[in-house]
Amino acid sequence: MSSRLALLPIGLFVLWCVVCQQWYVCHIKQVCGDSTAIVDPPPAPTDDNRPIVFSWAAAGPETRPTWQAYRDSLMGKLSDGKLLEIAGLYFKDEAAPKGFSNMGLARATKIKELLLAEVPGLNPERIAVTSRVVNEPPDDAKTGKFVGASFNIKDIPKENTVEIVEVDNTITILFPYAKSTKEPDPQVDEYLDKLAKRLQKTDETVAITGHTDDSGTVEYNQKLGMERAKHVQDLLISKGIKSNRITIASKGELEPVADNNTEEGSRLNRRVVLVLNKKDLS
Repeated sequence: MSSRLALLPIGLFVLWCVVCQQWYVCHIKQVCGDSTAIVDPPPAPTDDNRPIVFSWAAAGPETRPTWQAYRDSLMGKLSDGKLLEIAGLYFKDEAAPKGFSNMGLARATKIKELLLAEVPGLNPERIAVTSRVVNEPPDDAKTGKFVGASFNIKDIPKENTVEIVEVDNTITILFPYAKSTKEPDPQVDEYLDKLAKRLQKTDETVAITGHTDDSGTVEYNQKLGMERAKHVQDLLISKGIKSNRITIASKGELEPVADNNTEEGSRLNRRVVLVLNKKDLS
């Protein structure tokens, strides 16, 4: 009898362990009488409100739920006398699709085609496509989605006018048809004065490249591009910048940023691009 009483605490301990295990399995792990665990659903992905995005090396856009409202807001601003400029963005490592000078121009063209398909009666002449290289892509550019275009509502340019576009350390001067020099233009002169004052305070160098549309022969356009670059170089030198800080080149018609089949596209290709670089001290 005494031996049975001695086993009683052991039996109670075993029973207590079984009860504890069952309580843990059923109430904590929520696996009770079934091999399928009840688990919380995964967290919902963070909403991406960007209206239109792209993947690496892909020209076709991916629209998001916010695209329709964004598109409608653009169309609402496209009043008489206005132009929608779509700049396709691209990275240097992305190959140019067949028929395009770069991936950015292909992306802008795809967005234009999307707008023309979605907006009845939209005049294609009211949309200009251009491109711009991005020097520092996002860390996840090759694996994730990224913004591959920028949109700008602007006044339709008047004929025979010069325009200046500045993005970061890149300045673009747009030239009228077939012109390598310009009549005195207060806006351009004022800008070049400001640029010369900046260069006098820094050690930056300037790389100037002339570009043209595709009117005329390849040889003629190569020469015209060089004349445009040299003209800007001469203006900077006249404002006190030493010639050894300036390099010039011509790409002629070989690197269009827009479609030469439209008037606005040709205007965007008639340009001189100035890139400001910090002096290499190594």
